[in-house]
Amino acid sequence: MNEKRYRIGKVYITATNPNDAESRIIKAALEGQGGYICVSNMRMVMYAGKNPDYAKLMDESFMNLPDGMPLTWCGKLWGLKDVANTNGPALFKKMLSEGNPGLKHYLLGDTQDILDTIKNAYKESCIVGAEALPFAKVEEFDYQGISEKIKKIGANIVWTAMTAPKQDEFDRIISRIVPNVVFVGVGRAFRMSIGDVKKAPRWAEKMGIGGFFIRRRKWYQTGWWYVKTAFVLLYYMINIIICRFACKI
Repeated sequence: MNEKRYRIGKVYITATNPNDAESRIIKAALEGQGGYICVSNMRMVMYAGKNPDYAKLMDESFMNLPDGMPLTWCGKLWGLKDVANTNGPALFKKMLSEGNPGLKHYLLGDTQDILDTIKNAYKESCIVGAEALPFAKVEEFDYQGISEKIKKIGANIVWTAMTAPKQDEFDRIISRIVPNVVFVGVGRAFRMSIGDVKKAPRWAEKMGIGGFFIRRRKWYQTGWWYVKTAFVLLYYMINIIICRFACKI
């Protein structure tokens, strides 16, 4: 196991925490290292287990952030003490709030009204551009046109607000056209950053059930998903314990 990442099922998650992830993202953006970052949760880890292309996408990313306590628990099982829940919306809000003068943020996705509200709320941040995207399949976007705007305006970090895995597939494609820019897919972070979508209570996040409070489905559908996911998580954890024990023999 690479000391900078740990395995869950068929994918690797970056061994990081909010402060470490932020510093690594800033460094990559300022130095023009570029790449795309997946904000990974249990849903996406399970999806990767069934989808080889997405598993490959995660393997080629700059970082796969452990978003959610289940991924953090798995990191702890590997013996990685510094791994901590690295929540995408929280990271987005923190990096915009700090107003690092070297970062030039570009926002992609959601509606123009939401983007305008974010720009007004974070005037101290260097948001150099924002573009609402049409509802389209991942292969239908005008990647060349979008890339030219990013290059022309000189952005070095781009936040994309779509659903996963679509946002990660989008970021993989566009990062190949603009290789010196960091792309981060953050889902509902845009709306959470301005209070349009409420985040889950801290106690629920610590228990790994934050989805109950930001769910789009009915409560019993969400509950059944958590039951099924708990069995998969248990399977992953047992495998981690066995792998650690086997490595010591």
